Amino acid sequence: MSPPSWGGTAQAAGGADGQRAELVTTPVRRHMAGFLFDLKVLELADEKGEFCGKLFAGAGAEVLKVEPPGGNPTRAFGPFYHDTPHPDRSLYFWHYNVGKRGVTLNIHTSEGTAILKELIVRSDVLLDTLPLDTLAALGLDWPALQQLNPRLVYVVLTPFGRSGPWRDYKATDLIHLALGGQMMCCGYDPQADGTYDTPPIAPQMWHAYHIAGNQAFIAAVGALIGREATGMGEMIDLPIHQAVSVCTEIDVPYWIYNRTPCYRQTGRHAQPAIGAEVQFRTKDGRYSIVLPNPFPGGYETLVDFLEEKGHVGDLRDDTYADPRNRKGLAFARHFAAIQAECVAAFGMEEIWREAQSRGIPWAPIRLPEENLHDEQWRVRATFCEVAHPELGETFTYVGAPMLPHECSWRTGPRAPLVGEHNELVYCDQLGMSRAEVARLRERGIV
Repeated sequence: MSPPSWGGTAQAAGGADGQRAELVTTPVRRHMAGFLFDLKVLELADEKGEFCGKLFAGAGAEVLKVEPPGGNPTRAFGPFYHDTPHPDRSLYFWHYNVGKRGVTLNIHTSEGTAILKELIVRSDVLLDTLPLDTLAALGLDWPALQQLNPRLVYVVLTPFGRSGPWRDYKATDLIHLALGGQMMCCGYDPQADGTYDTPPIAPQMWHAYHIAGNQAFIAAVGALIGREATGMGEMIDLPIHQAVSVCTEIDVPYWIYNRTPCYRQTGRHAQPAIGAEVQFRTKDGRYSIVLPNPFPGGYETLVDFLEEKGHVGDLRDDTYADPRNRKGLAFARHFAAIQAECVAAFGMEEIWREAQSRGIPWAPIRLPEENLHDEQWRVRATFCEVAHPELGETFTYVGAPMLPHECSWRTGPRAPLVGEHNELVYCDQLGMSRAEVARLRERGIV
């Protein structure tokens, strides 16, 4: 099947002063890529689901974001380009909506609901993070959606599910990370007596929605594959709390099966016991992560490296020639202390690169922007350039989340301006006249 054409490049006259520009949309194909190139996704999502929609767009799907007139509330999330609050200048919105097209529509009006139904009929996936039962109140519950489009894959993200005692509870990203356990697993080492004088730490902002978005994307792709065999769509009901709760690595299994708690520790995975440190200060005041090589011959390789660098300590003693004497927490801490001496004698970039050249899994602790020009990230297409024609500038974005060998990751176009593709979608695809669209705009429907 041929990839659908994209109307994704917008040329603007003016607009650099923050005012809405007159846009001329030119259909192009240069952004087409990805294994989902022949799919259409209809997104009715806020911060809970915009990352999921971004994954669909990056994988090649044609994602159409439906926003209320005036734009989605997430357009008010800062920071903003040049610190100027504006619906088209939210860096948050840019990041989470790159690669999508956008229309405005008041779905709570009869005409808006009718247009929404037409869009659903033309879609393969419907991504819904609206307040609970919003679509049902419009006569678009799951049975109605099945009648409208039997092949539809309906993805619903809610805080605590569509049923159960917590169905009407509201939550934020931070609440999900606390309830789900991620915060309890992240933080710094306890004191000598085992108590903590520092609080748990949230991994990063929007992390709960990244977890749920990834799981929803994987489930939807599975449903789409299943549709090839059955011809029928599916409903994917994904509570964000459930998604987060099953992503604490070993913490939950240890508690369920053994009633054993895991303890957070600096720069390491939460474990039932506090292990040896792995983050050490370098000569230039930075930090590196040092880990033992777990593969056969790894210990010997690391000892050889430490000796070459003049910091082998007593690791050449006959005692440690016997692998049985290289077990347990006491040795792990002794081994870490010797590695720390080595790291402290060299600069961060120098020592980790030399270690990795020997197959030793050491790594730098960098500032985010320090990764932009790293050769490994370049080869993995982790960063990409995205043009913003209305601003006359190009910006560096985070690109592919994984290394795609056969299908490249879509790297644009930039996030849609408010209502940017109204005429393209409503006129060119749904067959409405421009006069009709203008009438709907005057009535606040688009």
